[in-house]
Amino acid sequence: MNSTIFKYITYFLFLLLFVSCNNNEPVTPVTSNYIKVAEAISTNSSFKVEMYSHDSLFVGYNKLYFKITDNITGLSVTQATLALHPLMDMVTFKHACPVENPTGNLPTDGYYSGVIIFSMPGTNSWTVGVDVTANGKTETSLLNLSKVIATNPVQKIVVIDSVMNAGVLTQTKYPISLIMPSSWKVGINPFEITVNTMQDMMNFPVCDDLTVEITPEMPSMGHGSPNNVNPVSIGKGHYLGAVNFTMTGDWRIHLVIKKGTRIISSKAYFDIFF
Repeated sequence: MNSTIFKYITYFLFLLLFVSCNNNEPVTPVTSNYIKVAEAISTNSSFKVEMYSHDSLFVGYNKLYFKITDNITGLSVTQATLALHPLMDMVTFKHACPVENPTGNLPTDGYYSGVIIFSMPGTNSWTVGVDVTANGKTETSLLNLSKVIATNPVQKIVVIDSVMNAGVLTQTKYPISLIMPSSWKVGINPFEITVNTMQDMMNFPVCDDLTVEITPEMPSMGHGSPNNVNPVSIGKGHYLGAVNFTMTGDWRIHLVIKKGTRIISSKAYFDIFF
């Protein structure tokens, strides 16, 4: 081979190798499964907070994902503590709802995960304050949510109210949310709920000391199903059991909630269609 041609080929291969080895553009996390619902800069402009979900926000148990970026360097913040503060402005008063704050280190996909259990629908009435503690500082970002939709006919949250206690009618409220699986199926399905108490308009501590009984019913066919497992507490307000659907269609899952020997409610239920 001609030495001049050989030199050109060698030089060309070197250029290809050099370019391929020096592609230092930052890798952007894959967000194809997430929908961005809001973003904001923190109070002193140190952090950018982005909130994502798998679908539209709805009344009930919403799993959410947060990307935290250093607003100066543009790099992801990999060590942070987040606290979520949802607030609904009803004009005449304001209230919050139950949350599960993100915990642990940043997962490999680049997003911190948490939960907000929205208690009612609203358009431009919900905000979420996100306290970010990282790099030796704590700052808050305020996210404005355009819409939280209702969930009928698939009911994903019920609120037990006006509980009778020793003949006295009390106003203790227990928000109970259904954690929806990716899909329901004929046969045995995991059945998981969360239970909180409403301490006041802003605080909703978890409730781990209840007994939960479930009874599935198919109203259109007039029958139930066997082999169901009553949910039991697994901590942090979560109760896990199993429900058996014998066919597709409309199902109503009746709940009996007890605190010790006292029945808190026997009228709560979730409607499920698949």
